[in-house]
Amino acid sequence: MAKNTAQQNPADELAGLRRRIADLEKAEQVRHAGEALLASIIGGSPIPAFVIGRDHRILYWNRALEELSRIRADEVVGTNQHWRAFYARERPCLADLLVDGALKAIPTWYTGKYIPSKLIDEAYEATDFFPELGEEGRWLRFTAAVLRDAGGSLVGVVETLEDITERRQAEEALRAAHEELESRVRDRTAELAKANLALKETTEHLSLILESLPIVSYSRQAEPPFALTYVSATAREMTGFDPERFLEDPGFRESRVHPDDRARLPQVPKARRHQGRSEYRFRIADGSYRWFSDYWRLLRHSGGPPPQIAGVWQDVTEEKRMRQEAELRLQQMIQTHKLTALGEVVAGVAHEINNPVSFISYNIPLLEEIWSAVEPSIHRLGEIDPRWKNRDVKPEEIIRHMREIIEAFRVASNRISRVITNLKEFSRSDERSTRMKPLQVSEAVQGALLIVGGQIRRTVSTIEQRIEPDLPPILGNIQKLEQVLTNLLINAHQAMPGGGRKGRITVSARSVPRLDAVLLEVEDNGRGIPRENLGHLFDPFFTTRRDSGGTGLGLSISYGLVREHNGLIGVLSRPGAGSRFSVFLPVEGKTLPKVLPSILCLGTDLEFLGTLKAALVEVETWEAGSGIGAPTVLKYLDEHPEVDTVVTERNLPDLDGRDLVKAVRNRFPLVEVLLCASEEEVRQLSAEGATGEILAKPSAARRLQKILEEKGRLRL
Repeated sequence: MAKNTAQQNPADELAGLRRRIADLEKAEQVRHAGEALLASIIGGSPIPAFVIGRDHRILYWNRALEELSRIRADEVVGTNQHWRAFYARERPCLADLLVDGALKAIPTWYTGKYIPSKLIDEAYEATDFFPELGEEGRWLRFTAAVLRDAGGSLVGVVETLEDITERRQAEEALRAAHEELESRVRDRTAELAKANLALKETTEHLSLILESLPIVSYSRQAEPPFALTYVSATAREMTGFDPERFLEDPGFRESRVHPDDRARLPQVPKARRHQGRSEYRFRIADGSYRWFSDYWRLLRHSGGPPPQIAGVWQDVTEEKRMRQEAELRLQQMIQTHKLTALGEVVAGVAHEINNPVSFISYNIPLLEEIWSAVEPSIHRLGEIDPRWKNRDVKPEEIIRHMREIIEAFRVASNRISRVITNLKEFSRSDERSTRMKPLQVSEAVQGALLIVGGQIRRTVSTIEQRIEPDLPPILGNIQKLEQVLTNLLINAHQAMPGGGRKGRITVSARSVPRLDAVLLEVEDNGRGIPRENLGHLFDPFFTTRRDSGGTGLGLSISYGLVREHNGLIGVLSRPGAGSRFSVFLPVEGKTLPKVLPSILCLGTDLEFLGTLKAALVEVETWEAGSGIGAPTVLKYLDEHPEVDTVVTERNLPDLDGRDLVKAVRNRFPLVEVLLCASEEEVRQLSAEGATGEILAKPSAARRLQKILEEKGRLRL
């Protein structure tokens, strides 16, 4: 008898085997889908690339690499002969060394030609000449990066290549021209007149080359006050300012550099340091910021004039943008794989929950019908049974409570059904779900709250919704918008301080007709974001919570999803007060105009308003006449969400500036609001015990600039 019990039923064994086979088939389908997606991304990339597996065999060989190497993919895929594209004899490529984990062997094969990647973990970059490529050989810059699965196991290595032959040839040509110039000077020293003429001609030639290149060449003093002594005419094309502006005003260049980047400006050369490079944001004439790369070299003249610094500025905005977009595409691919796996789990959970919930939902009407039949009996029992009179509970109360319980069952089952429906929507991964179609932003808000509302209510006591009715539709994908909102809500939830203080999150959606856009905002009263972190907030992998599991992908993925909707995302944060994330989405069929941070200045002193306008180009002045009250200003701020600072005179025709300051702070707690008055009024207000900083004329413009640098602006 014991022996029969220990033996497993053959039917159970067969059923278990079938389940395992089904699980294996499902995992194989997911793997094939992931491989197809990766093959599509790599195959369609304009960047030459190939991928090898753990066995060094080629998995992918894209069309761009076919054109570069003249080797077709069908000739090498599945083999370990990728070396044929680059070398005459078989030898390991950089990708092979990473597959084997032979990092110590990299210097042996690429001595003086490689560096660890500063952008990607477990990746290396190298530059080398390949004589086997093309007719005369090619210079390539290549990057190899390790690919790991969700469990952290190595699955292969991807190697991308960039043809820099023309750039190297240009460098060699410039070096050859320089050597030729030195040779001519040495050979013709005796012929002073001819040497001067040759030097003049060569100088003019080099100047013409510099003026034609997309760079600004400059020179400056190597000692205090470090003033610029020369700026090339290309400054006009690159910055919109004449070279004279830089030469006449020693502080002009620094004043146009972003406040957060001024520490990166080239300073006094340190001992034994004769050259350097830095990058910073420079505000050009149209008010926008561009990334400049500043290369400089210290020039010393033996027995001649004092040493000088010569350098060039180069606009690298597009290069940085392309690099960031490439990183973001990689992270989106990784996130897609994660969401696919998560979707399968969610679909399974939703299915398991749906069965018992369906049972409950179907039986609630039956329970209600049975109870309706029982109620008269309870009434009669209460009337004829004297024991009911001695009890604390009356039959009427039992009947009422039971009806409330049945109704609670109905409400709860409906809510669970809505959650299941939302989970099923989240788990859908067919192509139709990625198409853009007209949708209501309010639906995305409700979907996101349904997904993460329960989680964030653990630290948030209030989730306030300010959804404007009858919003115009936008063209988008509701699942992607839900993902953006989910990330922003979780980010706000995680920003809440400890110590038991409950937080508040406000989710708002309103139409902004002047921008042809719908504005989504998620605002919290949490810790806020330090100024030094704001510039990196949307960078992939940037996180301040890595020790607690933060990946730094949520906001970068949200940035990419908003860009897919042709929208704009920005953040306004005040440390200790909270943060507000704003998402501008164009109305269906419209194009979002350029949006820049703005300052609103109200007053009656036209000369003062003009001074602020001249000092800060982003100022919008408003001559406050009669009839202007706080509601008018609040309406203006609703219609102009890019305003992050308000400056108002104390004495307005029909309004006390102090009342306006209170009204704006109550409605927009993160907007910086400042009162401005004459020096006499400032002394009077101080004597009356006024709190907060008050700008004093006529130096208010300079003080306002410092306040903005200290507290930061809206980042868009």
